[in-house]
Amino acid sequence: MNLLIQYITYRIKAKGRHGTHSPFIYSFINNCLTTKIDKKFLSQRKKLFKTLKKDPTIIKIKDFGAGSKSLGDSRKISKIFSTSSSKGKFSLLLYRLSKHYTLKNTLELGTSLGIGTIHLSQGNPEGKVTTIEACPNTYSYAQNNFNQLSTTNILSILSTFDDFLNTYSGEKFDLVFIDGHHEGNALINYLEKLKVHTHNDTIFILDDIRWSKSMLESWDKIILNPSYNVTIDLFRMGIIIPRNQQKKEHFLIKF
Repeated sequence: MNLLIQYITYRIKAKGRHGTHSPFIYSFINNCLTTKIDKKFLSQRKKLFKTLKKDPTIIKIKDFGAGSKSLGDSRKISKIFSTSSSKGKFSLLLYRLSKHYTLKNTLELGTSLGIGTIHLSQGNPEGKVTTIEACPNTYSYAQNNFNQLSTTNILSILSTFDDFLNTYSGEKFDLVFIDGHHEGNALINYLEKLKVHTHNDTIFILDDIRWSKSMLESWDKIILNPSYNVTIDLFRMGIIIPRNQQKKEHFLIKF
């Protein structure tokens, strides 16, 4: 799989707000993607990123997913941060989604350092974010980051994704961010299990849809799946929403 060719194709085909006739997608581009970020949070974020970028701490990773392409079992925090997708424009996307849609109940599968968690949390401090992490050391480190920003709406759970989804019996989730276990079959499996825990307007954010051949193949299958009438390709991340009231369409959005 040639990622460069994939990206060039994406850039050629991707459209802006004037290239879509869907009112929902037009609003997503025009309103959600331009949602203002709180200045105080941006300052806190900058400070946290500066710390993580230089953190020499090495932790032992217990990886239940596909693992890192470039990192071993013992990983330096600064290196984990450098390869994370939950920074830059993609972390701000999580914040904007949480704020614009006023998400009340959010699920994140894959806490890692907690960067994405924090953005989902701070986008709507009145909402609740449940984040799942299977590695004890990563789980513990993320708690420090949550405490640094004094977050009060994050429920952090040490568990595998399957164990959590098999036993969860709470409120249905308004947004699900899947950021772990980068294997195509695993992604399809989680989406199937999530059906009973989500609703018609749940927003699913899928990270690293081009991580591997199996991930891209699964993404292509998801695009065709009649369970999701709205599918959005942002190149690194994919967004899918059931929205039974809407005609099935796939969108490549410039991002």
